[in-house]
Amino acid sequence: MAESASGKRPKLILVSSETRRVCLLLAEELLRWPEVNARTMFGLRAFYRAAAVFAMLPDKRALKTPRGIAYKLGDKWQSFELNDEHGVSEALARLNQAYALATLPTRKDR
Repeated sequence: MAESASGKRPKLILVSSETRRVCLLLAEELLRWPEVNARTMFGLRAFYRAAAVFAMLPDKRALKTPRGIAYKLGDKWQSFELNDEHGVSEALARLNQAYALATLPTRKDR
């Protein structure tokens, strides 16, 4: 993520209506999964499994690129570029992976 000139918050990018539409499809699916809820955060939608955030989808803003989604694998955030709705199945596979890891204990907890 690029930081703003003040160094406080990352600069967020506007998303297209097409990206917003595809992310809405992803969001609808994620909200069907057990223990998942969403909250709006800085123009994005954060998805949680119980108390653990595992994904960030663009709503009005995006993190790195106008078509990028973010998901957390272990301690690291990854990104995936949604070029069109054909990428939805690959995005869901990656989000499912992050969802599965969202409740596993971290190294600090072991």
